[in-house]
Amino acid sequence: MNDAFLNSANAPYIAELFFKFKKNPTSVDSSWKSFFQSLNDDDVAILKDFGGPEWKKRPSKIIDDVSFDKIIRNIPDVETDSFKTSTLDSIRALRLIRAFRVNGHLIANLDPLGITKKDHHPELDYKNYGFTDNDLSREIFIDGSLGLERASLNKIIRILKETYSASIGVEFLHMQQPEQKQWVQERIEEVHNKTNFTNEGKKAIFSRLIESELFEQFLDKKFIGTKRYGIEGGESMIPGIEQIVKQACLAEVENIFIGTAHRGRLTLLSTVLGMPYKSILSKFQGYLNDPNEVLGSGDVKYHLGVSSDREFEGKKIHISLVPNPSHLEAVDPVVIGKVRAKQTQLKDKNNNKVFGLLIHGDAAMAGQGIVAETFAMSQLLGFRTGGTIHFVINNQIGFTTMPQYGRSAPYCTEIAKMVQAPIFHVNGDDPEAVVHVCRLATEFRNKFKEDVVVDMFCYRRSGHNEADEPSFTQPLMYQAIKKHPTTVKIYQKRLLKENTINSDQILKIQKDFKNFLDTELEGAKSYKPNKVDWLEGDWTGLSTASFDARKGITSIKESELLEIGRAIHQIPADFNSHKKIKKLYEDRLTSIEEGKNIDWATAEALAFATLLKEGYGVRLSGQDTGRGTFSQRHAVLYDQINEKRFVPLRHFIKQQGYFEIIDSFLSEYGV
Repeated sequence: MNDAFLNSANAPYIAELFFKFKKNPTSVDSSWKSFFQSLNDDDVAILKDFGGPEWKKRPSKIIDDVSFDKIIRNIPDVETDSFKTSTLDSIRALRLIRAFRVNGHLIANLDPLGITKKDHHPELDYKNYGFTDNDLSREIFIDGSLGLERASLNKIIRILKETYSASIGVEFLHMQQPEQKQWVQERIEEVHNKTNFTNEGKKAIFSRLIESELFEQFLDKKFIGTKRYGIEGGESMIPGIEQIVKQACLAEVENIFIGTAHRGRLTLLSTVLGMPYKSILSKFQGYLNDPNEVLGSGDVKYHLGVSSDREFEGKKIHISLVPNPSHLEAVDPVVIGKVRAKQTQLKDKNNNKVFGLLIHGDAAMAGQGIVAETFAMSQLLGFRTGGTIHFVINNQIGFTTMPQYGRSAPYCTEIAKMVQAPIFHVNGDDPEAVVHVCRLATEFRNKFKEDVVVDMFCYRRSGHNEADEPSFTQPLMYQAIKKHPTTVKIYQKRLLKENTINSDQILKIQKDFKNFLDTELEGAKSYKPNKVDWLEGDWTGLSTASFDARKGITSIKESELLEIGRAIHQIPADFNSHKKIKKLYEDRLTSIEEGKNIDWATAEALAFATLLKEGYGVRLSGQDTGRGTFSQRHAVLYDQINEKRFVPLRHFIKQQGYFEIIDSFLSEYGV
């Protein structure tokens, strides 16, 4: 059959006929009328896509009263029935493609254990679009979708499953910005949602997996029963996070602040951040590395923070893992606050030099209100940092609570849709897929300066901690886990099959790393750090002065204070302030000049101003901060005619620090 009539030029023509039919069914030939009446609602929706928006102005001479026969006579070997079949094939194939873009994630192979696997969904079944098995080999015109003009139904389905329903499921069509949706769609469809790694790249991933697994096994063997909240079952997080750091570095990002909870923290410290293994092992042995630690964190080892520098292809990046408490997700707004502060410090107005990475647990992501508060802040003027990457270690369990009892949403990541973040769900037993989506997530954040989520489905090989017995409450899950090979074993088998690596090389990598850990354990007994990492950078030279009764010099001359007081209570002559505010400012100035009856708000303004004059920045945020909860501050004035803002503390002297005052959203925790 010759289906040249349904090319990218003629498809809009048919759509134009349809719009004419819709306006007046009798205005088209009866053959067209019969054809259009046979279409269902979804067919109509796709046909409209060919013709553009319905409100589009249409040239008056494009459509005449043309019949099927007149078109077909000009195209050799085309019959009316063939025309109808090919047109409907195209419409229905495009419907199927869109269905996979929207819901392909619902049948993706995400659960490593196979407990929650779903391989069928009615909207993703080609037979529900009017196709049969006899149609699988027939070529269909799809107008450039999936990068193809025409393809067989078989090929279309194969590409859709590879792209949207293999080890990765993507949610992105909830996003409202067309450019962002188009970018995600093109980036995943052009490569069928996978990266073709070089052999060296695959070996690098494998090495990180082996290091993660062997370190956890080493700790389990040497420190039996000690809590460490290991990463076993989620080892792919390590090469994934490493990829985020690498891609950020190559994109000229200078600083990353990371917030994470207990699980996998020690392995993250030793691998991605490069903390010496002997340092971590010394803490297991109870050694105090440095006297300054008593004055520093003094916290349990799975709450530790550390900073380090990494280098990739000649470029450097500074990484800070922020210490965290046992209160899950409480570190989130702290990390974002540090990012914002660093951006201010570096004058990083375009958010190119610094960003935050938050690593969540699935149960906490869905259950902790502070997560919602952090997302709610992400787009606000006073808190925006240009996008955060969220990485979820999705153990599919929270302590002993299964997902059906831990959340009402289908995924733990639903909360991210409030800011229209794209969400990449991925199977943790496919480390290449994890690294691939981490690369995409980093590229998306750097390009659009918006939040993005990676949701890695995995499992906990031990219980909530190493002393826990998970079979008390999840016997079937842990029977499956005991039988399930580790991520290292699965990936090792894959690399051996590809001839990327051989058995001797694997044995050597394992032997060398085990010997290295033994050496590090011995060195831990006498390990002393070269520095205390939280007293580096801008904190260099600062230390706690024990038994030092010194007092800082904070006073200024009375004449200087009077001068400042007059300056911060000046309202421009052309500014139409509220008459009560004008009177308030006059009374404050009088109290300063007379040196009596100075109220709290006046004293506060004077204190802020003295700091600003010395070049220090002052930032206040919270509900009703500009006015003051009790209508006492009035640091932000509003013109009563045009509502323009005037902030006196920003304009009282030529050279001064920046005064930032923000009326935040109603948050009683995160802000």
